[in-house]
Amino acid sequence: MTIINFHKKRTWIMLAGLAALTGLFSALREGKLDDPTVDYTIHGFSRRSLKTPVGKLNYYEAGTGQPLIFLHGIGAGASSWTWSKVAPAFTGQYRVIVPDWVGWGLSEHPRRYLLFPDYVAQLNALLQHIDQPTHIVAQSLAAGFAAACAHATPERVASLILMTPTGGKDDVKFVPGHILSLLARTEPLNLLFYRTLFHRRFILRSWLESEGFYDSKAVSRQIVAGFLYSSRRPNAAYSVLPFLSDALRYDITPYIRNLPVPAIILWGSQERTTGRQTGQRLAALNPNIPLTIIKRARTNFELELPAQTTAHIQTFLHTTPQSLHPLTSSQPLHHTKK
Repeated sequence: MTIINFHKKRTWIMLAGLAALTGLFSALREGKLDDPTVDYTIHGFSRRSLKTPVGKLNYYEAGTGQPLIFLHGIGAGASSWTWSKVAPAFTGQYRVIVPDWVGWGLSEHPRRYLLFPDYVAQLNALLQHIDQPTHIVAQSLAAGFAAACAHATPERVASLILMTPTGGKDDVKFVPGHILSLLARTEPLNLLFYRTLFHRRFILRSWLESEGFYDSKAVSRQIVAGFLYSSRRPNAAYSVLPFLSDALRYDITPYIRNLPVPAIILWGSQERTTGRQTGQRLAALNPNIPLTIIKRARTNFELELPAQTTAHIQTFLHTTPQSLHPLTSSQPLHHTKK
């Protein structure tokens, strides 16, 4: 063994030991969290499940009318709960469906990386199950999954409301460095790394205060607990690590360009992760997609400004035909990692 290789091995051993020790202290400090999904049941939502090619998908449903799906984004602690302040407002006019992606929330958590085709496959299964043209509100990376379905089967998608859409390739601020990307791909260090960071209340609070919310004082203990509950689910790391390791990042521009269904982009005026200019660039790809800027908002305006978010979605839906069968079609887009 060379001296260089010896030092590399010793460094990895030290990192592994540090991560394990930190993870142990973290585990000892973890307390029991209340299930935040009660926020749906008190509004009359029923909890249901659907078998998909990826695993069993948990979702909440209430109301009657044309289907309206709310898709949460991809990030530590994300789940259907993030829509709990918005989705109930639509049950008087729509059949509202709010799923946890497989690997998130209360859905099944496979012990493997979940990649772009996995998310498209589960959404396709849900749309096939609904079997009606469906309006879709999609957040962050989920926007590309929904747009891919719209390209492949436009007859199933009535419209798209895309909230801060991104594929991660334009995510300049949080593109992982070589060491972080390597750590996210190396077992068991990656699992310890996830537990050390994303099982910690103060880490999630810090991110929400700096990137998710415009007003850091609006990040309540309840909101942090909602994210923490999902991030601590067994095997939740397998859904977050693909993004950190770069395996889930994709170019969203082909999915925005030439969309065969009506769409709108909602973007926070003070969004930091990719920047307001990214929203403007994406909207410029398709002159049929208007860009609406929500003032005094960053990434999670569905939680910080639920009334404004609801109003913008309602305005768009009221100007979109309720029984839309698109006359245009396009060739399915097949995602390949560059």
